[in-house]
Amino acid sequence: MRRMTLRTCLLDMNTQSSSSDTPPPLWGRATRILWISFRILIGYFLLYLVAPVLSSRRKVQWMERLHLENAERFLNTTLSLKGLMIKVGQFMSARVDLLPKAYTKTLSSLQDHVPPAPFSEIRERIIDELGDTPEALFRSFNAIPLASASFGQVHQAVLNSPLEDGTLDVAVKIQYPHIEAIVRTDLRAIRIIVYLLQKIFAHIRFDILMREFDRMVQMELNYIAEAKNAEKFHKQFLGDDRILVPRVVWEYTTERVLTLTKVGGIKINCFDEIRTAGIETQAVARLLVESYMKQILLFQFFHGDPHPGNLFVQPIENQAGQFRLVYVDFGLMQEIDDQTDKGLRRMIMAIINRDIPAIARGLVEVGFLAKEGGQGESEIERVVLFFMDRYRSISPRAFKTITIKDISDDFKTIFTIYSALQVPNIFILAGRAVGMLNGICSQLDPDANIIDLAQPYAKKFAYKKQGIKELFVKGKAVFSALLALPAALQSVLELGHSGGVKTEMHSKGVETTLLKIYNLAYRSLLGLVAGAAIFYLDQNESFVRLTPIGILLGGVAAISSILFLVSFIDGFERKP
Repeated sequence: MRRMTLRTCLLDMNTQSSSSDTPPPLWGRATRILWISFRILIGYFLLYLVAPVLSSRRKVQWMERLHLENAERFLNTTLSLKGLMIKVGQFMSARVDLLPKAYTKTLSSLQDHVPPAPFSEIRERIIDELGDTPEALFRSFNAIPLASASFGQVHQAVLNSPLEDGTLDVAVKIQYPHIEAIVRTDLRAIRIIVYLLQKIFAHIRFDILMREFDRMVQMELNYIAEAKNAEKFHKQFLGDDRILVPRVVWEYTTERVLTLTKVGGIKINCFDEIRTAGIETQAVARLLVESYMKQILLFQFFHGDPHPGNLFVQPIENQAGQFRLVYVDFGLMQEIDDQTDKGLRRMIMAIINRDIPAIARGLVEVGFLAKEGGQGESEIERVVLFFMDRYRSISPRAFKTITIKDISDDFKTIFTIYSALQVPNIFILAGRAVGMLNGICSQLDPDANIIDLAQPYAKKFAYKKQGIKELFVKGKAVFSALLALPAALQSVLELGHSGGVKTEMHSKGVETTLLKIYNLAYRSLLGLVAGAAIFYLDQNESFVRLTPIGILLGGVAAISSILFLVSFIDGFERKP
């Protein structure tokens, strides 16, 4: 992989500009991205220079006006350029816990009010991908999009024939023409900005962040991958009626067209509408956090783009105050490997329990801190303790009072103390998701701390998963012994009948006693198998029972229980 330099960024830009599939003028597009970034930064720099001579009141007024002007400037540029800049703006609009209100409020329109592409272009894209016109493929196809996003737009359609469950209404997501070339150009412009930031903040690995951002963007451009993500996510929440995930219609899905069953509801940031529907926003926050704890700690597969345009609250008819949480858009999903999962669960529980040494060990285990380094574990513990004391108990509302400079100074401190700090790629997307969740939850329940919201679910799911594993590990030896015991006793009895065992014991009750021991061991084994299977099913809720392992364990539990009862009844009937 080439080292990121200004020269390579410019060469890449020049190469891209000459590409045959690139609509002109991409050089002008890149220049606008660079200019708007410089224009925003220079405004804050000028305020920094004159701030010492301004009164406090005048300084606040100037800052508020500057925030609004820059937010509107960025919004206008983003709406004009579209493409990847829409994605950047959506992310910024969700960070209400960090960014000024002027930015989040102004940019919130990017969640679902992105100007759509002309339908003629969308129609041609459908013909190219699906081989026929939308009028021929569907019973009806609405030319007015339901929503427009950064890389494509969604149209409502009705299938010619219903799916197995009778569903006819679908949502068809179509990728914009030339979006791949536009994204490549935007990424090159952003690389130049990142290169300059790297020079200013040398201690921050912007190159790692940039590579991961590039990877995430490529993921979102592949609709086949997104369809597989949606299908997997849908299966995970089968049996949980509180979570609604659309199903994939594969017949009308390609790399650039994705068709899902249509779902709907109230946008999660339309708080007044949610309350009008009789739903408590605090309950929505709790379910949102619970669903993410399940995704991370149980499923090891989580939704990486929870901005308000991808989350809806669907009131349940004739059930006052009840609702479903609806997920859409599955382009950014992340799997967690077993090793990371193990360290992550330990670290989450350590954070909740304020176990500083365990947090430090967890950071090393999941890859945040290099295992080889000049500082010992005690140094890492001091770093962790610093951040725990500073941020753990603070509410999102209070967190908003902390400035970007405060956070920057904190990161400078930790990088100075421990220069081997590194961020695993998997946690870049996780950090983005957590940031968005914190922003949403701070509005759904302003006085709640997201760690406090997560605590009961983190304990439940982490201990449940760990407890099941420990149950089978610890029970393995007992199970093996019980499994071998009936066969061993049977051998003893057979030897006794054949005269193969000579003993000084002549009591007539010896054989009866051995038979009782044999029956006891046999029943104990059956009871253990049935109990373990039933315990597993009980601890893993209804969604597990619908899986192959759930069906298998249910059968094992049933057969073992029947054999146990038959054995017990048979022994009772033979009792003199």
